[in-house]
Amino acid sequence: MTYTKIFIWCLIICFLGIAGCTSNTSTSSGFGSGSGYTIDLRATQTILPQGGQTILIASVKDNQGNPVNDSTRGLIFTSTQGATIDGEESINLGVCNATYTLPSSASLPSAVVDQVTASYQGAFAYVSIEVYKQ
Repeated sequence: MTYTKIFIWCLIICFLGIAGCTSNTSTSSGFGSGSGYTIDLRATQTILPQGGQTILIASVKDNQGNPVNDSTRGLIFTSTQGATIDGEESINLGVCNATYTLPSSASLPSAVVDQVTASYQGAFAYVSIEVYKQ
């Protein structure tokens, strides 16, 4: 094998490794279920600077897989790091969106992982968001 081929293979491997490590799109925690409901929770970004924002998107279905509509009870969002979660809490056509913000004044070590939970009628799901100091 020539040095050129070795160099090209090293570049490909490095590129694939970097691409895999820098992904900033969320994956769901999986479905949490309870009382016949299921929730799928996602975040538009899962790596944020302190004070940054991301959109939380929760899909809620009943035990038959139908989208839930509930403007009275809605979802309850919690954060292990005390983030502010604003926006719609009511569920419309099975979807609820909210804005996640960890205040820039929060005292954090260099980086923390915040577990955000959405719950509805005994069902829950969570997504992890990594927050780092700027």
